[in-house]
Amino acid sequence: MTLLLVGVAMLTHALMPAVRKLAVAWGLVDHPSWRRNQTEAVPCSGGLAIYAAVVIAAVGLSLWVGVPFSSHALLALGLAGLGTLVLGVLDDRFGLHAEKKLLGQIVVVSLPLASGLTLESIQLPGLGLVEFGFMSGPITLFWYLGFINSVNLIDGLDGLASGIVCLVLGALLVVVAPADPVAAVWVVALLGAVAGFLRNNLSRRRIFLGDAGSMLLGLWLAGLTLGVSRTTPSVSTLAILAMAVPVIDTSTTILRRWRRGVSVFRADDEHLHHRLLRLGTTPRRAAACLWMLTLSAAAAGAMVYGVAGAGVLALGALAAAAIEFAYTLPRGGQPTAKEAFLYVLGLAPLAVNEEPRPRLAEVIEMQPYQRLRRAPSADHPVPPPPAKEPSKPATTGRTAAKVGAAGEAQKDVVLAATDEPR
Repeated sequence: MTLLLVGVAMLTHALMPAVRKLAVAWGLVDHPSWRRNQTEAVPCSGGLAIYAAVVIAAVGLSLWVGVPFSSHALLALGLAGLGTLVLGVLDDRFGLHAEKKLLGQIVVVSLPLASGLTLESIQLPGLGLVEFGFMSGPITLFWYLGFINSVNLIDGLDGLASGIVCLVLGALLVVVAPADPVAAVWVVALLGAVAGFLRNNLSRRRIFLGDAGSMLLGLWLAGLTLGVSRTTPSVSTLAILAMAVPVIDTSTTILRRWRRGVSVFRADDEHLHHRLLRLGTTPRRAAACLWMLTLSAAAAGAMVYGVAGAGVLALGALAAAAIEFAYTLPRGGQPTAKEAFLYVLGLAPLAVNEEPRPRLAEVIEMQPYQRLRRAPSADHPVPPPPAKEPSKPATTGRTAAKVGAAGEAQKDVVLAATDEPR
């Protein structure tokens, strides 16, 4: 399995130069905006490499070890993944309206749903197997849409969504491997593809999942879980527990927008990771904190189903997340840990040390790009300042000096563009 994991990860990595070129050719580029912690345009075609690597691995695995569930269901999941890619590419390129994107998602997930990849029952700790009966269809549709949009919404920092999916797949692998070795091999293949992308997402030559990639991961995670649950019924419950962070983020997002009387599809900059950034942490540390929470939730789920040592891992990961969260709090004690925690969850406003602003204009910039921006070379000289508009007052020397001093005092903070809707 280790060789398979490394092999698929290397295949995904090898496909990255090609999908980067496709991103530039097709206009699949994510520009700096009020919702993105970046200072330059980044290709958002990582999902294409994941799809290609998994399809290539699937052909080999089906001949080598067989399929984890019925062939027509596996084919339907592959075609649904292709449809999700097309839908996501259109959204990344042209910005589809949210309601139209949701309708497209419903059409796409109808393929695996019609092929038999449905949630007919779920095994709950203490209650046993709960049958859904005639409600199986609507619940399955909600299952797919929930996974797709939860992963899509949490994809706001480098490595956050893909790291969470890796941890969820790792938890599924630990539970599935003893009961169904064939299914475990397929889980490893998907895990390798996501891990190969994660390496590139966190490197200097960044590449994003894009809506295509994040929705694809959500779809395949949901479908693979349902297929594997035929031999390991506990997998469905474990997947829900391991997806605690994206589920909480999606739930609080819907509740927040509903209470404000705005459309639940309206984009904003108040997700869990955005709020952690406002408390003063960096993107890497915010992602690490949410990774630790995901690991804790996944290990707790594995502990419920008897995985040895999972309880210790759950407590250790939770302690690491708590330490990371405490590290972000101001040393003056304001806001308190309770106030900051409720604020991150979106359950209370942050009444202390929050300057009024229409949008998230201040974001934390990655150190490699900060150094690159501050140290121009002969090949990349500093561009001349734009011509001053007559309608705007010129910046005085004293103001420029203040701006320069502020930049030296806090080198990680930059201003992002403010009017790019999404």
